[in-house]
Amino acid sequence: MGLLKLRKVLVSDKIANDCLEVFKGKGVEVTYKPGLSKTELIDIIPEFNGLIVRSATKVTAEVIKAAVNLEIIGRAGTGTDNIDHDAASDAGVVVMNTPGGNTNSAAEHTCALILAMCRNLANRHTELMNGEWNRINGIELSGKTIGIIGLGRIGMIVAHRMQAFGMKTVGYDPFVSASAAAEKGVEFLQLEEMWPICDFLTIHVPLLPSTKHMFNSAVFEKCKKGVRIVNCARGGIIDEEALLENLNSGKVACAALDVFEKEPPAADSPLLQHSNLIATPHLGASTAEAQTRVAKEIAEQFLALRDGKSTFGCLNAPLLRGALNEPVKAKLARQLGMLLFTLNPQATVLTVKGNDGSFVPHAVMAGYLNAKGVAAANLISIKKVAATNGISFEYTETEEDLTVECGDVKLSGRYDGETTFLTKVNSTPTYIPLSGNMTLVRSDSAISNLSSLAGHVTGVHFAGDVTVLSHSTASLEGEKVEILGTVALC
Repeated sequence: MGLLKLRKVLVSDKIANDCLEVFKGKGVEVTYKPGLSKTELIDIIPEFNGLIVRSATKVTAEVIKAAVNLEIIGRAGTGTDNIDHDAASDAGVVVMNTPGGNTNSAAEHTCALILAMCRNLANRHTELMNGEWNRINGIELSGKTIGIIGLGRIGMIVAHRMQAFGMKTVGYDPFVSASAAAEKGVEFLQLEEMWPICDFLTIHVPLLPSTKHMFNSAVFEKCKKGVRIVNCARGGIIDEEALLENLNSGKVACAALDVFEKEPPAADSPLLQHSNLIATPHLGASTAEAQTRVAKEIAEQFLALRDGKSTFGCLNAPLLRGALNEPVKAKLARQLGMLLFTLNPQATVLTVKGNDGSFVPHAVMAGYLNAKGVAAANLISIKKVAATNGISFEYTETEEDLTVECGDVKLSGRYDGETTFLTKVNSTPTYIPLSGNMTLVRSDSAISNLSSLAGHVTGVHFAGDVTVLSHSTASLEGEKVEILGTVALC
């Protein structure tokens, strides 16, 4: 059960040459075409198995629909809000990012903006360039409290750096425990507890429906007067109109934004022109080191997934992890599902008995639907595709051979090394390698009447009232049999 073919990859955004170098000699043809329009991307995407983007390319549902051979979309960086995750998952396409490549750069930029806000360095610089010598007092970091929303890699590095300045660090993350935060010197608080006590707030969460306009008028109202806010995560997490109102009122003393709801923002934006706003043009990951790392890492992660070595960075593929660890078991499950379809193409519930419920039943369903002609059914899309096609499963744990059944059909199989075998058809034992093309024939007469087939068809195996042909190359005209289907199992 190969995870990816990955023969042709399109890189549609500017990226360090390290990405292209990694693919050299690895059997992957790479096309580098940054700056494509939406129409141009839709026109050429059908020929590619992989797509690598940064933040400029918008991988919409329309693009994914046109990408009939696409297996994987890779974001050289962290944020993937420019990729339609639902459309990708429904199409069976992996979405991947490089979660660690720009971590240090983004954290350092956050810290730089925090320091810049303390002395409002942007304004002092502009004034000095205009001949003004304004020695205006700023504030110190030492003794202040900083609230960190999002305690992932970047948030934790920021916490460590700010602790070195003598700041008290508090934070919130729905996926991090209070004990894990405490190990890094961060006091875990709920958001409602954090707002009124923080002198600084810094954001390190993705843009999701649940985080859009997370910072709004109601939240600003709860914040400490004179709070300073940094956003190096994603535009849209802060309601910019509400931020402007609170900068004007003085509730927010200063804000530093590296990201905006619309990028680039309008030059005449009242927010951009505000004297207490420090703005940078989405520079969080813009260091030479980060660009090299994310370019190299996305290519390495593509190849690792193709070669069955790692699912690191995959954002929508939890079932793939099990298949990656036991690829032959995943192959057997899919093969039995395909064979089951040839004998019962009208199934709605598949009964599966095995020793790994994490991915095996889903691989069986994927095989069943593949044999039905649903090419998009794989371990990325299977839950949605199965529901759409009215297929479900019932699973029972067993240490015996993997068994799938529906109606009056029951198939069992096992594997030895890299080879998979059909070990039982209904109650009749068999030991047939599952490779090449196989045809299952259900007889409407006694088995003895089919013996004449053996001289005309290569590799005939009889199993009760089911005949399994390892290669169906002969005409069966005149025989009293019903051919239910041919399935490619390799």
